[in-house]
Amino acid sequence: MNSYRNNLLEKLKEAPLTKDLPKDVLAEIILPHLKPISWAEHSLVMDVSETKKRFFLIASGRVSVEAQHPQNGRSVSLFLLGPGEGHNLVTLLDGQPHEVLAESLDEVEAVHAPLTLWRQWLNDYPPMRQAAMRCAARRLRELAEFNEDLALHDTTTRLAHLLLLHLENEPTVDGAPPRLQGLSHGDIARLIGSTRVVITRLIGRFRREGILHAGNGVLRIADLERLLQKAERRFHIHTPTNRPK
Repeated sequence: MNSYRNNLLEKLKEAPLTKDLPKDVLAEIILPHLKPISWAEHSLVMDVSETKKRFFLIASGRVSVEAQHPQNGRSVSLFLLGPGEGHNLVTLLDGQPHEVLAESLDEVEAVHAPLTLWRQWLNDYPPMRQAAMRCAARRLRELAEFNEDLALHDTTTRLAHLLLLHLENEPTVDGAPPRLQGLSHGDIARLIGSTRVVITRLIGRFRREGILHAGNGVLRIADLERLLQKAERRFHIHTPTNRPK
């Protein structure tokens, strides 16, 4: 039990939401209230009936947070969460249920406590409140960039951007691997609003062009310069030469 407690304490010291709190606060106030929970790979987890009452912090594994069309069942991934990240951050901050699906992409371990208690901690500890605002701002920025990608960029550019984002120098907690590793082509497709068939074709093209090494679920950038060229339309800023007056 002590080893589990010590391991969880180390994870809290690295998690974005709790890393700025003093160690004694984490150990004596936060940790005793956190209850563990786990799910098998590819399970629906943390549904709205749970997230409207409790806040979940992921300890290990990855979770895809998705929106799904009510009629045709087509889904798109809004966020890819990993160790140290909280799931229902919106509900924590505004108190309103968030109607999304969450699927475990690996075996996932998490801890949770009542939302009322988390909100009390936000009030009592300004560093945690400020961290929650930073986490919310980052997710808002990710959604804005995702919408921009869907509206303005083709699938090749979106995939190149995703690979650069998650395979190059991605910060992780507790030595976890970059978040794209081991994902199916269907999982990757949902991250950029595409389909499995298209992603399989594009990854095959990137391999033939010497841009990627891919095999057994592992992706590795082989030619960073050429991948950057694929993604350059995503980062290029156009300056209009003629503007209406």
